[in-house]
Amino acid sequence: MIFVLAAILAVFLAGSTCGIFAMLVIGIHAEERRTARGLAETSRVGTASRRVLSTRTCDDMPARVPAGR
Repeated sequence: MIFVLAAILAVFLAGSTCGIFAMLVIGIHAEERRTARGLAETSRVGTASRRVLSTRTCDDMPARVPAGR
């Protein structure tokens, strides 16, 4: 019984991982196609894939201007 539940859980996790990976690939492909055509608008999938795959760190962020009076 435990083996069956573990197998079902493994299949579910593998399927969800493959689904997430597929959505990232679709988003990357859509963004590349949109960029090649010169269009500026983005889709939700493209925005999500760009956010997940971004490599920005705190060092890459622009410096904040301190609020002064």
